Amino acid sequence: MSDHPTEWLSAYVDQELDAAEREQVERHLEQCESCLATVTDLIEMQAQIAHFYRQVEAPEDLEQTIMKVLDTESTSSTITRAGSAVIPLFGVAALIVLFSIYGSILVKLFSFVLQLVITAAYVMSHVIASVPALWIPVMGLAVGLTLISGLSLRRILRSSAQ
Repeated sequence: MSDHPTEWLSAYVDQELDAAEREQVERHLEQCESCLATVTDLIEMQAQIAHFYRQVEAPEDLEQTIMKVLDTESTSSTITRAGSAVIPLFGVAALIVLFSIYGSILVKLFSFVLQLVITAAYVMSHVIASVPALWIPVMGLAVGLTLISGLSLRRILRSSAQ
């Protein structure tokens, strides 16, 4: 092995390599003092960490403390779940009240805006159709907007997939 198997050294110390990989690393360690020193350091570090954790003792009431914390968290999460179900209900109730008070105005406003948009689309299509000089810029704008929309959608889908 001419290059240093640095990514395998920790796995070698932790005995996570299969037989063939372990043999390759051992052959390399016979020839490379640098990697052998790294393995020695890793083994010493592992021994120090194990020694440190053997010295640390858990308090006697640790289990009871953990169970008490878990009980209080489950109680608070039940309250939170109930509260999170009530908030949307208040929102729906507020919308119903607003719609009952201002419903006729909102329906008329929506109807007016819809008629305005339909009329504007009709007028724009007739103006563009009657002036041939506008066809190319409008088609270019349509293609450009389609490309930009497609690229934006692609970027959003890629970022949400990661």
